[in-house]
Amino acid sequence: MADFLRLRRASARSVTRGTYALRPVRSSAMRVATWMSVCVACAAAGAAAMHGYATRVTSDSMPCAAVPSHDGLDDALARTQLALRQEAASRASVQRSADALTAEVRELQAHVLFLQAQSRSRR
Repeated sequence: MADFLRLRRASARSVTRGTYALRPVRSSAMRVATWMSVCVACAAAGAAAMHGYATRVTSDSMPCAAVPSHDGLDDALARTQLALRQEAASRASVQRSADALTAEVRELQAHVLFLQAQSRSRR
């Protein structure tokens, strides 16, 4: 057992006395090649996106199909839109009154705090 501990201490001393220097995991040529391949891949992806954008089918070249008439649906849509506008207006009105009441409550709380401070100072 003592021999094992002596060998372990001796190897630890030799390891700590050595000089070490960091060296890159990959060579600089490999790092440059990796960056170049990334740049080429990005350029290829950009070129593919530009080509797809340039050759996409525009709505002008597509044939225009007549939409069948849906008078009942149009009326229902108009009624629903009107109901939504009315609801939005009523919500806005309620929000305005709630904001006004909140401001009034804050003002009354400030008055109460002032009066409480005045009554404490008189004692």
